[in-house]
Amino acid sequence: MATGLSHEEAPPRPAAPPPEPRRRRRSALGLTLIIVGVLLLFAVAWIGARAYLAHQELAAAAPDVQAVRSAVESGDTSRAAAAAADLQKRAHHAASLTSDPVWQTAEIIPWIGPNLAAVRSVAAATDTLATDVVRPLVSVAGSVDPRDLKLSNGKIDLKPLLTAQPVVEKAQTAFETAQQQVASIDDRSVIVPIATAVDKMRGAMTAVAPDLEAAGNTARLLPGMLGATGPRSYLIVAQNPAELRATGGLIGSVALVTTNKGAIALTAQDAGTAIGPWPEPVFDVPTATTDLYGPLVGRYLQDVNFTPDFPLAARTASAMWVKTHGGVVDGVITVDPVVLSTLLRATGPVNLPSGDKLTSSNAVSLLLSGIYARYPDQPNLQDAFFSSATTALFTKIASGGVDGKALASALTAAGASDRLRIWSSRPSEQSVLQSTTLAGNLPVSDSQTTALGVYFNDATGSKMDYYLQTSVSAGAAVCRLDDKITSIVHVTLKNTAPADAATSLPAYVTGNGSYGVPAGQIRTRIAFYGPQKGLLASAKSNGVDLRSIAGTDDGRPVAVVEVQLKPGESTSVDVEFLGTVQKATGLTVAVTPTLRGDGSTPDVGARTAVGTIAVPCTASVK
Repeated sequence: MATGLSHEEAPPRPAAPPPEPRRRRRSALGLTLIIVGVLLLFAVAWIGARAYLAHQELAAAAPDVQAVRSAVESGDTSRAAAAAADLQKRAHHAASLTSDPVWQTAEIIPWIGPNLAAVRSVAAATDTLATDVVRPLVSVAGSVDPRDLKLSNGKIDLKPLLTAQPVVEKAQTAFETAQQQVASIDDRSVIVPIATAVDKMRGAMTAVAPDLEAAGNTARLLPGMLGATGPRSYLIVAQNPAELRATGGLIGSVALVTTNKGAIALTAQDAGTAIGPWPEPVFDVPTATTDLYGPLVGRYLQDVNFTPDFPLAARTASAMWVKTHGGVVDGVITVDPVVLSTLLRATGPVNLPSGDKLTSSNAVSLLLSGIYARYPDQPNLQDAFFSSATTALFTKIASGGVDGKALASALTAAGASDRLRIWSSRPSEQSVLQSTTLAGNLPVSDSQTTALGVYFNDATGSKMDYYLQTSVSAGAAVCRLDDKITSIVHVTLKNTAPADAATSLPAYVTGNGSYGVPAGQIRTRIAFYGPQKGLLASAKSNGVDLRSIAGTDDGRPVAVVEVQLKPGESTSVDVEFLGTVQKATGLTVAVTPTLRGDGSTPDVGARTAVGTIAVPCTASVK
């Protein structure tokens, strides 16, 4: 019997499925591409529509910005609030239109992405400004209108200030956030219209930043300084620019003003000559300061401000007052006749016990020249006249009949011209003041800017600086292979006194040769300050090397030179410094505020004008 497999046929294997037609695969792929294409078209259309709507909202918001500004300036708070609400609504809508997932996803697309990101950032910053800056500030604008911040029976109502304080501080923080949003935009790869818009917004924010910072600083400082948390005492120092000191002038008189819960009172006055002198310094003045300006800085009230470091001068003056009168001094504030003339524009004329009418137009000439002709050899009567002028002006302001807005504008202008300085003994307040123009700090350079200083001190022992005419110019350039900055300061001085000044002017004005300077002549010491850690390269007058006192002040190179001028004579001084910061070609120069030398009242509202000169890259600076 045979065994094994049957010879019958095995069942056939199942047939393999036929291959999928290539055309069907192509159709599926095409369908996918069509879907993706439609989605992209939808996304583009979606983004385009939203971009157009966002643009429309932002464009429509522009009139709201102007409406808010004009309404606030006119005091129409209800109209300002309505415009601010509309601005917020439009800005918020624009931000929401540019922040949805489709928009943000599209920001990763090459070329178009950076443009979309820039638009979103601008819209978000605008929303922040409208929601967290403009509208809150408008809500308190009516309660802190400068016209309402005036003395009434010697008192200011602090409630509006205290209400506004946290609002203003939060608004300033929000503004800084928005500023950072715009600053972080990478506009190197965006189209021109968007780059232009970003640039304009940066410029606008830069322009408004100082005003908002000033408002924030005022909100932080003013309530406390007015005694919101307890009594304060401030020393008001009257500087006389007819006898120059680095911060503005010899201290001719002082007054103590106290504040408590908004009440302000003039409680004491004294002549500068009545305080001190002392055989030893009453304050720990740095050795570097006395090396440059002598030991009198710490012993004589009239000489504490030989140094341009106002916080140091203020602390020294405060210590001298306390040593003489006792008590506590919470701060020091400087004024001068130019500041008084500015305040008189706001208050109007005041009548003095002498029968004089003190006005904005005659304050400088009367207080710095006329009074010496009237009382040539009677300094006590001169001091009494100054005190009566201070008392009359303070009484006028305290009466409550002065427009608050005009008074605030006058004080702002005085601060901008470096004639109004403030120092606080309280560290928290002084830290705020340090960042303002009111601080009177030594110049500070940074990576972009070289900061210099030119300060004038009288060396005649007279009031002849009423006839001193000065001008300052400066320039900076990269002259070295290491890219360090070379800077030059050029100063011109002229004695504009009459030719017969020695006999026609009172001896009290000319000094009558008391300090070795012939009557009618002017001797001036000029302190030139270079950038921190820099080097003094040269000091010359009309091209000839000058003898100078060379030293340092808090890390800055200093050259103190002396010039002496006969009536009608003029001279120039050039001082050259080498900086340590590379390519910091921006330049600022702090200058002692002086008089014009022609008897007219100096303009206020801006720092002393500094001209620009070219720096020749000669072999001496390479």
